[in-house]
Amino acid sequence: MDEKTLRELEKTLTEKFPAGIPRPQLGKATGNLLHPRTQANLDCTGAGIKGRYRVGRLIVYPVSGVIDFLKSKIEVVNA
Repeated sequence: MDEKTLRELEKTLTEKFPAGIPRPQLGKATGNLLHPRTQANLDCTGAGIKGRYRVGRLIVYPVSGVIDFLKSKIEVVNA
């Protein structure tokens, strides 16, 4: 993913999820790049998306945190 694609994804996600992305919808929102259960496990170890917050029993991730997390995980592989 290049920078332009990430900016477009951030814009789209911000429009669709202005208050943040709920954990159960994380997979669908990111095109299955991130999985909610995997993210829950990463959160337990402290390696998850930064800035998450709780609304009742629901964990919500800020869009900027999701984009930053994706940037940190993207690696270009040369064939």
